[in-house]
Order: sequence, then C-alpha cells, then structure tokens
Amino acid sequence: MPEALAFARLEWRDGQPVSPEFGDGYFGSDAPLEEAHEVFLEANDLPRRFARPGARLAVAETGFGTGLNALLTLREWRARAQPDGFLSLIGFESRPLHPDDLDRAHRMLGLDGPDAERLRSGYPPPVTGLHRIHFPQARAVLTLVFGDAAVTLPQLNAGVDAWYLDGFAPRRNPGLWNIGVFRQMARISRPGTTFGTYAAAGQVRRDLEAAGFTVRREPGHGRKRERLCGHFGDSKPASDPEDRPRPERVAVIGAGIAGLSAALALQDRGCNVHLFDPAGPGGGASGNPAAVLLPHLLPDDAGLNALALTGMRHTHALIKRAAEGLNGDESEVLLGDSVAFHGISGHARKRVQRLRARDPAESGYLFDPAATTPAGAPGPVLDYPGGRAVNMSALCRGLAGALPAVERYRVREVRPGPDEVLLEFDGDPATSTTFHAVVIATAGVPLCPEQARLDTVGGQMTRLRYPLASRDFRVRTGQGYWIRQDTDDHWIGATYRHDGLPDDPSLPPEPTIEDDHHNLRHLAWVPGMPSPEDARIMERWTGIRAVYRDRLPLVGASSMDARGRVMLTLGHGSRGLLYAPISGELAADRLVDLPEPVEKAVARRLSPRRLDKGPG
Repeated sequence: MPEALAFARLEWRDGQPVSPEFGDGYFGSDAPLEEAHEVFLEANDLPRRFARPGARLAVAETGFGTGLNALLTLREWRARAQPDGFLSLIGFESRPLHPDDLDRAHRMLGLDGPDAERLRSGYPPPVTGLHRIHFPQARAVLTLVFGDAAVTLPQLNAGVDAWYLDGFAPRRNPGLWNIGVFRQMARISRPGTTFGTYAAAGQVRRDLEAAGFTVRREPGHGRKRERLCGHFGDSKPASDPEDRPRPERVAVIGAGIAGLSAALALQDRGCNVHLFDPAGPGGGASGNPAAVLLPHLLPDDAGLNALALTGMRHTHALIKRAAEGLNGDESEVLLGDSVAFHGISGHARKRVQRLRARDPAESGYLFDPAATTPAGAPGPVLDYPGGRAVNMSALCRGLAGALPAVERYRVREVRPGPDEVLLEFDGDPATSTTFHAVVIATAGVPLCPEQARLDTVGGQMTRLRYPLASRDFRVRTGQGYWIRQDTDDHWIGATYRHDGLPDDPSLPPEPTIEDDHHNLRHLAWVPGMPSPEDARIMERWTGIRAVYRDRLPLVGASSMDARGRVMLTLGHGSRGLLYAPISGELAADRLVDLPEPVEKAVARRLSPRRLDKGPG
C-alpha cells in the first residue's frame, strides 16, 4: 500500500546540502561532478558501454539524493549513445528531497538543463512505490523507487547492468549497506554486472563478497584513500552483461491506444516496429472523440491504487508526447482538466466517503483531500486535479505521427516458429512475414487463446447543444459523464451494452436514439441537464470495447509461445486511457528485458496466468 514519506530535511552549509538526520553531506567532495564521473561512470566503464551500437542498459543507484548521478549519467548518455540505444535508470530513495531543494541543488551543480527541468516537473509525490519519469529526447527513462530499499528491492522485476552505491556513509546509514540489501541487488544483477562506490569499509567489502560480488580496491577520489568497485559473479564474462539477444523486428497488431503505446515504447527502446491495423490509427474504440482519464480507486485495494497512480503518470506523459506530434498544441488533445467524481449510487457514495476518510497518501494524492462537496451536489464528491477529458482520436493521431505508417493489413494468424514468429495476412493468396516478436493489442480477430475469454461491450457518446448557465467547466462523472466544451456544447456518455462482437469487428455499431436518451437520463443529476425531449443532438459516436470480467487488462506473454515472443496488451475496456499507456510500457520492457515500471504484485494482477485461476 502506498504510504506517505516525509521530505528530507536539508541544511545548506557553505553552499553544500547536508542531512542533519544522517549527519552527512550529499556530496562527498568539493568537486562532486568529477567525483561522480570517476567513482560511478568510469568505474562501471559506462562511457565505452554507452557508445556501443544497440546499447540497452539498466543502471541502478542506491541513494538518489539530488539526482546528481542520474543527470550526469544522462548527459554522458546523450553525448555517446547511438540512435538505437536505450537507457533505463533506477533510483532508490527513502528520504526524497523537496522540489525546491532539487532546484537549488541543480542550479548549484550547473546541471539545470532540459533533463533537470523534466526531472523536477515529473517528480512524484512523496509516497512509496515505483514512479517513472520519461526523457524521450534522450531515449531514456528514470524509475524512482521511493521507500526503504530493503522493502522495495524485492518488489522489482528488473535486470541491472551497473550499480552506483551512493547512500550516506555506511556508519551513518547502515540500513542501506548490509548483506540483506546486497543479496537483493545480486538477485537482479546479471552475470558480470558492474558496481562502483566511494565506500571502502571492510564490512561493506565482506558483505558484497558474501552476496556474490567480486570486489577490488581502487584509489579514492581527492582526499579519500580508497574506494571499491567490481562485478557480480566469480569471473567477468568475455562479453558485456548487456550483450544478450533482443527482438529487433517487432510486429504490433492493433493501432488503438494499446497498440500505439506499445509500439512507441518499443521504438524508443531501439526496436524496428511494424504496426498493422486495417482501420488505421485510432480506428476502433480508441477513436472516441471525448474520453475521461480518471483513476479507479478502491479504499481497500492497494494494488489497484498503485496501478492507478502509475497509470495516471504514464498517460499524462503520453498526452504531452502526442501534443508534440501535433505541433505542440495540447488543446487538440485535451478537452478539459480536473474531474469531479460524484457518489451518485449508494455503492459509489460509500466508496467516496471511505476514500475521503483514508490517508490520501494511500491513493497517491490523486484526489484533493481539502476539496469540499459543493452545496446541493448530488452525493459526496472526489475532486481529481489530474483528471482529464481527452480527444482519443487526436491522441492516437499524435502518437502515430512519431511511428512508421500503419500498414492496413488484417492479420489472419500468428504462428510462433523455432526462430521467429510468422504473421499470415488476409488476401488471395494469403501472404506472410516473420518477426522476432509480436504484440497483440486488438480483440477484433481471434489470434491467441486468451482472446476467447474476452467480453465485448458497445458504447455510444452523444454530443448535444443546450445552454447551461453554470460557469463550472469541470468534467463531471459518477453516473455517466459530462464533458462541457462551451456554454452550449456538451459531450455526454456513455452507454454500456453487451451486444457481442459484430460480424465485422472493424465496423462500429449503429447509433440509436434510445442510447441518446439513456445518456441524458443517466445525467439527470447534473443541474440544468435537458430532458431527452428538449435536447438538440448534434453528433454521435459508437465503438466496441473489449474487457475481462475483473475489468483489468491482460499484459504479458501469451500461452501460445513458451519463449515469450508473443506479448499481449488486451482488454482495457472503458479504462483504456488509464491502463493502456502503462501496459504498453510494461509489455515493451518485458520484451527487451529491461526493468519494469510496476511492482511484482501489480504485474501479477495483470498477468495472463490469472485466467487459469478460474472463470473470468
């Protein structure tokens, strides 16, 4: 369960940041950049490794602190990496700095550039868990792991290529320098994984060796006599630990939000991506002109709340990325911000009341605990400042603009072979192509066993004109949802009809007046909402959503290939805007064997294996 963390108390002494709690400084010398370069980057041979074609590395740091090492590593990476490289950084921190202290430290270090700005703007709330920040121009991500390393390390699905051991001095911070932490480091280290540290204490050396690391002493930086570095395992392999097979050519089937998210994450990681969808980008349910991004929180489900927190962060990042593909204009993608969730039904009312009574840190501060329910509001309200109304069609267009053109072929069959995975396409005669890996992100055609457990739900949105006097333009939801464009222009929806999959899945259902009236009746609780007889219907949109019974997506390897080359991101349903971006990143990291963006427990909730545990 996410828990609140106190920001680190910082004192500035002679221009240097010091922790009064640990009685130690954040920098080990008067030349912190030079020391970090020698003790961490050079000790791990990273300048050379960064320059290798196709380098995809994971570099983890115990003691993130000011972000000095991460920013210095990003700078070195930008200078040396090839266009097909990718860098995954991990930073562990139990006492996160306040953003104001980060800003001051970055300016003092001379590192206050675009990467530092992106780090601060994406800096997570002080709650335990995994929080990812994207650096798309650098082809890199940073996963900040907040909390005690002894607790958080076991929750990681990761393979690490290099370690920076940079906590406060061992005698002052023994919780970070002990055999338990080192054994967890060993668990996620590859054979030959390197490490560097300023520390030279004998107990640190003995504990590292006991955990399976080969340790050697090197001259220390500046006034320090010695430091330690080495690698995991008895003898370093002839090749670097990042020399391992990766899928280079990957097919993504489906160009909705799920497929586009996965394709973009794979392309970032240096894969040659081919997108297939006969309807083009956003042609199915992802073409929704007015969808709501809203966390689905439950008072007693810590895993679901953790997924909601990371899902919101990833979708916000993807919205910014899509806007960059649309001339930087977020207004093409965003229809509104801030969402008010009203507890209309008895069940929803109890859920809202219980959430508001809990520590907001348990929900990652996704709702504003200080917001009051307006007088006359129908039921208690949760105010989500990070909620958004999104034009999904524009979002998909913006993402597709950064990818190769969608190939408008319908895939008939996915067939794993001994060396590659074959795709067979519709046609007379049928044609086929092979790939190193495949991502299935569509429910339209049966391609894998897991699709047989999907249910399909039709939905209709209604656009109407009707004057409402209220100046409150927040998105409202609770029973149906209302997205207000201006005083007279509104999108409302959406129906949820179990009509099954149509004969031609590429064609949306026919809109009906009955569904218009259903949408209006559901929103009768909104003050001033017209009756079905008074509304002027301007536009309709329909689509089909695919869902699993537990309303969670399926993300992971299909049972049809034991070697894990067929990856799934399916069943996002009406929560695709929340779940699809993080699911695409999880699928990509798993395919190319990089650290994953969610904890083990959350990944298990999404795993295809859950279908084997019973119906749904």
